[in-house]
Amino acid sequence: MPESVQGEYGEGPIYIRKKGVWDMQDLYEAMADFFRQRKYRLHERIYKHKRPSPFGAERQYTWEAEKEETDFLKFSYEIYIHTYDAHDVDVVDKDNKKKTFTKGRIWIQLKAGIESDWEKRFSGSSLYEELKKFLFKYVIKDNIVQGYETKLKYEMYELHAMIKNRLQMESDEFE
Repeated sequence: MPESVQGEYGEGPIYIRKKGVWDMQDLYEAMADFFRQRKYRLHERIYKHKRPSPFGAERQYTWEAEKEETDFLKFSYEIYIHTYDAHDVDVVDKDNKKKTFTKGRIWIQLKAGIESDWEKRFSGSSLYEELKKFLFKYVIKDNIVQGYETKLKYEMYELHAMIKNRLQMESDEFE
């Protein structure tokens, strides 16, 4: 993920941890749909499946999603999913249909950020660098802070809530 994701304009990291049973296929598809509906390009950069121990398998997923919001700004997400002691469990639902769930522990890390000048139009000469500083300081900064950063924050928390809902965690409502 670009350096600017970790810089001044970004959200996260946000963590989700769960120990129990969940539908990994449903979670995987729901997260991919979340980004597809919002016109992000989603890339699964890393998928690791480590040899199962007596407790279960260990899997790691690293996803990156990006979308060009404007000609100058790009939204980026980095999702890291790690499952521990995971093994498949067959469950029969109310309609006597057999489904495969995953039992174990899952850890999810979400990061989001805004990258400016992602096409590198303002690099190359000192005049362009100064023009970029002026443009950023006086023209675009307020739009980023008030508009785009807020949009990214709400979008990230929507993703967070959707993941918790798919994992059937109990933070859906107020007490």
